[in-house]
Amino acid sequence: MTAGTADGPRPWDTESVESDNDGRAYGRTAGTSDAALVQVAAGTPAGELLRRYWHPVARSSDATPTPCAVRLLGEDLVLYRDGSGVAGLLTPRCCHRGTTLYYGRVEDDGIRCPYHGWLFAADGQCLDQPCEPGRGRNKGSYRQPWYPVVEYHGLVFAYLGPAERQPVFPRYDIFEDLGDDEEIVVVDHFAFGGPSIAPCNWFQTHENAMDPYHVFILHNAISGHQFDPRLEIWPEIAWQRQPWGVTATQDRDLPDGTTLHRVTEVRFPTLRVIPTPTLTVLGKTNNLSWAQPIDDTHTRVYAMLRKRRDQPAQGLPLYDGDRSWFDLADEEHQRFPGDYETQVGQGAITLHTEEHLATSDRGVSLVRRQFREQVQVVATGGDPVGVSFDDADAMQTLIAGNYIDERRTDSASTSSHDVGVVKR
Repeated sequence: MTAGTADGPRPWDTESVESDNDGRAYGRTAGTSDAALVQVAAGTPAGELLRRYWHPVARSSDATPTPCAVRLLGEDLVLYRDGSGVAGLLTPRCCHRGTTLYYGRVEDDGIRCPYHGWLFAADGQCLDQPCEPGRGRNKGSYRQPWYPVVEYHGLVFAYLGPAERQPVFPRYDIFEDLGDDEEIVVVDHFAFGGPSIAPCNWFQTHENAMDPYHVFILHNAISGHQFDPRLEIWPEIAWQRQPWGVTATQDRDLPDGTTLHRVTEVRFPTLRVIPTPTLTVLGKTNNLSWAQPIDDTHTRVYAMLRKRRDQPAQGLPLYDGDRSWFDLADEEHQRFPGDYETQVGQGAITLHTEEHLATSDRGVSLVRRQFREQVQVVATGGDPVGVSFDDADAMQTLIAGNYIDERRTDSASTSSHDVGVVKR
């Protein structure tokens, strides 16, 4: 039996579970990570896959007349909003003499370099060179490296991939047709219940969405009851491969004779849709979240949710009665670990060859397998799943939610393929 057997034999599986010694740590082979899952830099196979999609880079409120330093997929960038209201995202190193535009002056139609005053529009085009004859007779020949952005319900999204493969920006049905008494809010502590940035690789936070079993242990048995009591009932669990990602279904027979059918989903490349675990929202989910792979070892998760204006946003998990993550001392974090501690606790980048995946990890294995497949699709010149180049296909219909008395006949099972069912 080799490490990761629930996911099948892998080329990097070099250490056997069986050992010639009595299992002690001495002499063990150093573990390694699966580059096809964790790398985000340009030119790496996984980084090139990620660059075929739109990613959240910052809140819209971060785009102001004062340049803001942001980092996405290992690239340092400068975000600003010019006097006409247009957001721009440029590389910080000025194409003239190399100083940073972080100290630039934002004007009505662009950002001006503080060193020699070259002015750049949001699309990188040089508009003015005040120290050159005629204020730059050849200024049209110069362009600051830039990336396109789209603003969506309070978030700035960027596309960092090749221009000829730029997909349409996706929209989501749960955020359409807002009522006068509704609003959409963005939070960035939603996924971890802790700090906005986690010092670990994005993928080990992402695959957690397809690991329903950790809820019964981490969020119930270890840290105390945190969610709705109905989630303590052991469900029938299954995972389904979808054209755009993976879903997990959980079916619980409730004491009142009804069935709670809970659906979660992950969509390529970094989207995860987890309906509220407090069960305060029944029916289709009111929220989704994106991982922002800042670099190989830092991740932010932005959550977007629809709610009534007179209701609070989904709160943080509570510990020891009424205390949030931020209220706990170090020793108390050991007593009440949550998603932040367990995901960051895997290390800055988890060592996949040291894992021993089991039956309960089928969802995690499926997410990994599908991601590796799409890395190969892009590496061989293809377009990955979940992208479209037709504006008519921009709207995405989500299926995640908490449904009462709806089982496998609903939309969550349509066009899906069950890859594992676990009962207890």
